[in-house]
Amino acid sequence: MRKSSSRFWTKLGATKRTQVLKVASCALGVAVLGAGLFLYSVTESLARLAVTVPWNSSPSVSPALLGLRYETWRCVSSDGVLLAGWYVPGESLSRVPPLVVVHGLGASKEFMLNYIALGHRLGMGVLAVDLRGHGESQKTLTSLGYREPLDLEAWEKELRSRGLPPPVVWGISLGAVTALRFASRHPEVAGLIADAPFDTLRHTLAIHGELLFGSKVRPLVGLVAWELQHGYGVPVQEVDCVAAASQVRCPTLVLAAEEDRRMPIPVVRRVFDALPGPKRWWVIPGTTHEKRPFTQAFCRVIEDFLRFCIDLAQRGS
Repeated sequence: MRKSSSRFWTKLGATKRTQVLKVASCALGVAVLGAGLFLYSVTESLARLAVTVPWNSSPSVSPALLGLRYETWRCVSSDGVLLAGWYVPGESLSRVPPLVVVHGLGASKEFMLNYIALGHRLGMGVLAVDLRGHGESQKTLTSLGYREPLDLEAWEKELRSRGLPPPVVWGISLGAVTALRFASRHPEVAGLIADAPFDTLRHTLAIHGELLFGSKVRPLVGLVAWELQHGYGVPVQEVDCVAAASQVRCPTLVLAAEEDRRMPIPVVRRVFDALPGPKRWWVIPGTTHEKRPFTQAFCRVIEDFLRFCIDLAQRGS
């Protein structure tokens, strides 16, 4: 077969051989170009998916449902994004730090009534915020924890302008990433609860890619990271909660969910291990990333930590 093919190629004249090679080269070029365009299309689509705030029907509820008086507050971040939140005044007249509650990706302050109620029971004023792109805040793309700390900086200034002391910040998922990166730059924060943060944005892209496609997608992660930076202004390597944790100086409680596939326990533990302390660790038994059952055990862990932060803040005031 090889000799036959060789004889056929030899019988072709030089001109025809050149023509055949040109056609083959063109076909190969078209195939490579098509594959490249397809890969770019997939990469751009995945990057766009990553920064798009998932649609979620916000329940028509408010703290009034719990019999709590509240005010709607608004402020503007340093990069010009209009932000919205609810403030429920505390019952205590002493210098109790307020509690800022930060939801996860695709949620809003309406999903945080149990968190508001728990903080209020301890006499804390509670500010439940809508991150940029969520709820009643200005519609934008999410930056997956890169720009969201600017939201908390705006709210911290708003609290200060109203004569309130530095807050305790309680963030969930994207809210935990936001809270960690905010607290790393603000040593005055009275306390931090980081519930299911990722360790690095690059790693969580890989984890979510594997959950989405059911296989390893590490080469694709690099391409998506490049598109996020150059197409959407999100430098993936800078959204690093392990590095942020090493700079946090306030008391911190880190929570992980026992059955969380999106932010698995080892991922969250890396964040905890990087904290210099004082710090506490708890794994929420029998639950996933999306569910937070406010059981007796869960409430006891949160309340004990918040009381610790309140006592520490009052001794320091």
